[in-house]
Amino acid sequence: MLNAGTAQIRKRRNTYAGYSISCALVWAGILGAARGLEPGVQRTLRLSCAAWWSGWVSASIARVVYPPPSKLEPAAEKRLGVASLVLIALGIGSVVRLLLTGRRPASGAADS
Repeated sequence: MLNAGTAQIRKRRNTYAGYSISCALVWAGILGAARGLEPGVQRTLRLSCAAWWSGWVSASIARVVYPPPSKLEPAAEKRLGVASLVLIALGIGSVVRLLLTGRRPASGAADS
């Protein structure tokens, strides 16, 4: 059972600013962990970070400019949640693989 103080802290943390700060901390951790890797991998991670933050900026602008979406049906909300978890797991797996191997996976195209 939560007391009033804990519930108030949890409510305060559940904000867009809290989400943004958490994302910045995660990216700082990822980029910090990549410091010992080869320069090509570091560059790839910095570009990925920059791309993610440019998406965050555009989403933040959209939050201010456009009205919020309509409420989803419960079944659609559940499908969206499952699909989101799958995509998050794939993304985390890719970052972990990149950090563990220190290099990007081989591309499918033949090098000429």
